[in-house]
Amino acid sequence: MRPAPYCLCAPVTEKAIENVRANGGAGAYKDTHPWYLAAELLAQARSREETLVVLFASGEPEEFGWWAEIEDIDVEAFHRGTWETRCAFSGLRPVAEIFRPLDSVALYPGVEQLRREAIEPVTLHRQYVNRTLLRPYAIAETPPFVGREEAPAEDAPDPDSTELR
Repeated sequence: MRPAPYCLCAPVTEKAIENVRANGGAGAYKDTHPWYLAAELLAQARSREETLVVLFASGEPEEFGWWAEIEDIDVEAFHRGTWETRCAFSGLRPVAEIFRPLDSVALYPGVEQLRREAIEPVTLHRQYVNRTLLRPYAIAETPPFVGREEAPAEDAPDPDSTELR
């Protein structure tokens, strides 16, 4: 899996997570907000042969506990002002302990900021996820632990080596 540089973050109940875990790690997240941009981001990720993931936050205090690969995002408009979004996902996995706090994950910066960082010698500037930014969903930079468990073995350091990297 090659993750997209951005991911989605959404709030869930702990009961919902337990149901998904009992279902083998696959499920669907439903929301009454239209996730049109999220659907576009999924299409972009697929066009680049990348995987879009979702980080789920729950608990008190709210923190990231689980993440999964997004399979599909379907937005249905019913009548004026009402929608239902269904975000299907699979492969539910626990979030690494260091990334559990909401403010350990940075919001995805705008196109202008990314371009500026690429061509000018400026300091990276990021805003971090918080409770108010989490609803209905947030678009964030994909944390480095996503996709790491599938890294090729040749990238692993030689255990007999004394070289520091």
